Amino acid sequence: MFSFVFTLYAADDSEKKEKAVVTSGVLINRIDSFDIKTGEALIDFWYWSVAEFENQLSTLELCNGHLEPQLMDTVRMEKDGLYYESQRYLATVYGGINLNRFPFDQQTVSLVFEDSNLTEDDMIFKPDHLNSGYDKHYQMCEWDIKKISYSVKSCRCETSFGYLDIPSGQGSTYSRLCVDLELDRRGSIMQKVFKYFWTIFVSVIVGLLAMFISVKNLGPRFSMAIGSLFANVGCSYTLSEKLPKSPSPTCAEIISYISLGIIFIVLAESILSLTLYNQGKEHLSKKLDHGTFFLALIAYGVSCAWMIYA
Repeated sequence: MFSFVFTLYAADDSEKKEKAVVTSGVLINRIDSFDIKTGEALIDFWYWSVAEFENQLSTLELCNGHLEPQLMDTVRMEKDGLYYESQRYLATVYGGINLNRFPFDQQTVSLVFEDSNLTEDDMIFKPDHLNSGYDKHYQMCEWDIKKISYSVKSCRCETSFGYLDIPSGQGSTYSRLCVDLELDRRGSIMQKVFKYFWTIFVSVIVGLLAMFISVKNLGPRFSMAIGSLFANVGCSYTLSEKLPKSPSPTCAEIISYISLGIIFIVLAESILSLTLYNQGKEHLSKKLDHGTFFLALIAYGVSCAWMIYA
């Protein structure tokens, strides 16, 4: 959009010309890559337009990325006063990532098109719903295209871009064609749980089993719990390496925090159990161990299930 801006002026409203309608369609061939850490996606697609004027593709702009034509020449055709143009592109797009439900998340990758010359006073986009879509034979490694939607929006730019024929400070409104691809992470819930949380769950279970070791053998008991603690921290670190920095914790990180809390309870309970044992309350110490084990296990299972299925 940082190019010459053309705005039509007239003495009165009756002299303003009618807006041109650009019927545009998109066929997604494939999404070559999608990096969840950066929000960057590489999309191969066909774009076409039908308009009352020529060379619409020469001023086509991708607002949230950049386009790279894949054909030497644009396909062009004229019939009954309408001009058809088509081109295959490779687009690098950037967008925000919502990781609150990771790894049970869904993401949206968007293509946002705009004409770099004509404002909304001159032209508006119209999606070609009947012909647009995506190649259902292509499958991504980790994601499924759940839904594709098309919409036309207005974007107000409060600048004249310094163009000499427009008063300084006067803004312009542009028509935008938005193509939104909703991506769903592939796999069932249990597959995702096994892939991302199995090692964390094992470390917690090992830590809980330490409570069945008598406090008389405090060394092995503490060793198991502390080993579980370090294993959990290592798993959490490995998981966080896959994610971008975010101000709010993800579902996976919350489960990791809960796991660390359970292991801390094991360590704190061991100290209390040892205190009771040293006071001669061996039977009460053993009951505390067993009761804490079952309560912690149930609380951990309910907390994780709630986080996963919420």
